[in-house]
Amino acid sequence: MQSRSLVLASLVACAQALDTVQYGAFLATATYSVANQLGFFTENGLNVVYNQVPNSTAAFASILNGQYDILTATVDNALNYRFNQNQNVTVIGQLDQGPDLVLASIPSITSIDQLKGKPIIVDSPLSGYAYLLQDVLATHGLTLANNDYYFMTVGGTPQRFSALVHEALPNGTAVYATILTYPFTVEGQALAPGQAPNILARISDVVAPVTSSAFTIRQSSLSNKAENALLTRFMASMYAANKFLLNPKFKPCSIQALVKQLGVSEAVAAQEYASATNLLSGEVSPPLNDFSVSSKGIMNDVNIRKQFGGFSVPATFDFAAALVPGVGKLIDYSVKNAAIAQYKKHPLTGNCTLSCKLRR
Repeated sequence: MQSRSLVLASLVACAQALDTVQYGAFLATATYSVANQLGFFTENGLNVVYNQVPNSTAAFASILNGQYDILTATVDNALNYRFNQNQNVTVIGQLDQGPDLVLASIPSITSIDQLKGKPIIVDSPLSGYAYLLQDVLATHGLTLANNDYYFMTVGGTPQRFSALVHEALPNGTAVYATILTYPFTVEGQALAPGQAPNILARISDVVAPVTSSAFTIRQSSLSNKAENALLTRFMASMYAANKFLLNPKFKPCSIQALVKQLGVSEAVAAQEYASATNLLSGEVSPPLNDFSVSSKGIMNDVNIRKQFGGFSVPATFDFAAALVPGVGKLIDYSVKNAAIAQYKKHPLTGNCTLSCKLRR
């Protein structure tokens, strides 16, 4: 009885010792799902509070005002806030290269041509995904400038996916198409015939690579010793989870983590796993998969935004120089590098109860 009491006391002490991280995200990525479900955060002494953000405006307001410690959002938003709005946001790493991004439509729309004259629902008409949509639609002869379609602001991917499946907004307004991402691209295709959205185009068929989801913080966190240390532990946990996710040996464990996190069947989770580990558009950062930002991918983001007039900086602005990582720059690797060093010194292994744990 005394032994049991000691164990319970120890567990309570451990729980109390966890440090809280307020994490903002549009959706639960596969890397987060592995870290959360397989114990990578708690192994590193963290209680990560997941905050699902409703839209990019709210997300960046929350990171800048201190409500969130770290945010995963499209790097294009960071480009916009840093260079157009002079906000001190900093990207500390890249998570993916466009997580299964597709242009999807309601079942009755079977070609991009049928979108002419119709609204396309988006998070924001000034977001990176809206510019990617403009690029894809332009390859099919439809342009926003010619009023071939227009954008309707709805919010983040979960809201847009729900609207697409129901073919209408909650107020009854009809919807026709939007951009979908992991995990909704796969979840949509798993719906019954007649309900599943049509995939009209894959973004990676038009432009690749793109730097999409990025770990973003307020720049002041870097000079705050306590915040910096907390971010380093968070990134070390995500780094360990990402390595686990991308290791084929642990595929069964990762799939089970997705089953639990997303609340989907094992068959759907297996498709989500394939999506998340896709070398072109998954949760990868080639060539080392160490969360480094793809210089080609982020320049593709810049060029697409420039193409459609999405920057207010002078025409002579040197984006190539502005995107070189360094202290005080948009991209700063100090936390990422410290996290990898921490992981190498104290590797995190997670807690998978499947047979793959025995094969380590």
